[in-house]
Amino acid sequence: MGTLARSVLVTGFPGRQPAVHLVRELALVGERSVCCLVTEGREARAQELLLALPQDARERVSLWIGDPRSIDLGLSGEELAQLTERVEVIHHCATITDPAATKEEAAGNVKSAAEILEFAESSPRLKRLAFWSSATVSGNREGFVRETELTDEVGFRNHVEESLYRAERLLRESMDELPIVVLRPALMVGDSMTGEIEDLSGLYLLIRFLLSAPEDYRIPTPSRTGVRISAVPVDYAVKAAIKITEDERSIGQTFHIVDPKPLTVHAALRLFAEATGRPAPREHDPLNLATALMRAPGMQRFTNTTRAFLDHLKTDVIYDDRNTRELLAGTGISCPDLASYVDVMVVRARNE
Repeated sequence: MGTLARSVLVTGFPGRQPAVHLVRELALVGERSVCCLVTEGREARAQELLLALPQDARERVSLWIGDPRSIDLGLSGEELAQLTERVEVIHHCATITDPAATKEEAAGNVKSAAEILEFAESSPRLKRLAFWSSATVSGNREGFVRETELTDEVGFRNHVEESLYRAERLLRESMDELPIVVLRPALMVGDSMTGEIEDLSGLYLLIRFLLSAPEDYRIPTPSRTGVRISAVPVDYAVKAAIKITEDERSIGQTFHIVDPKPLTVHAALRLFAEATGRPAPREHDPLNLATALMRAPGMQRFTNTTRAFLDHLKTDVIYDDRNTRELLAGTGISCPDLASYVDVMVVRARNE
């Protein structure tokens, strides 16, 4: 499984898009080897992704078959001993952030957080534990949400948000003993340059809907058109996360990785309409976007995902990103505007 002693452990590969980009980025740059915790049945897909890397980068990546939700991460005693001895950085990306996940699936977030904390406590070389949460952990909160805030006072829209809250609470309890960093990306979309993404959900539902509609179709707008959508491409989120995690000032802090200039729902719909060649939406439309999406041909299999996404569009929130801006200042890493990569999103959705 490789001979390099200094390693980064990445969970969630290859099922989670941030993990896929992280493994690639870490394998191509830096000095540490990359250890991927891969669940049984995903090894073939993991090997397929690694084959796309240059040979020297590929040789720095090793696959460890296990499960972050299981005791000892599902590893044998010997494997666990090897990993704890060599790992310096952990990127726990195996968290489920899909709002349509079941209660049982969401519970895995708390289980895996507890297991990764136990692993971190046993790792003598550990310099950083980066926990990939989500900005949606704010749940039903509206208005300005600070990076320092974590509360359940106003409740959550789904089981996933609540599970992320509980997982973050566990991490906060260990921040005095472990070098923990909490990362909260906003609504993640595909790579801003290539369009690469594993799962077409979220904003892609609107694009797919428009692509399947007649060319003269005018998309309805939700009643709260001023709600802001903070979308971030996965390539930006990963570059930002790596840079933040490398900085010692990040220890014990939480970081919103968001679009600092989020578009409103209405502005985003106009952008999607233009990119797909459809008429611009009206400012006020008596039709119902939820009804239109639910009844559209081919969209029935996305019912749960669509409902969860529409709940997202009803919640008007601005995410404070002061910590993120401070650590990324002068690095040249910044979130691109949605308008700059919307065409790439449309091409990806069209080819699905």
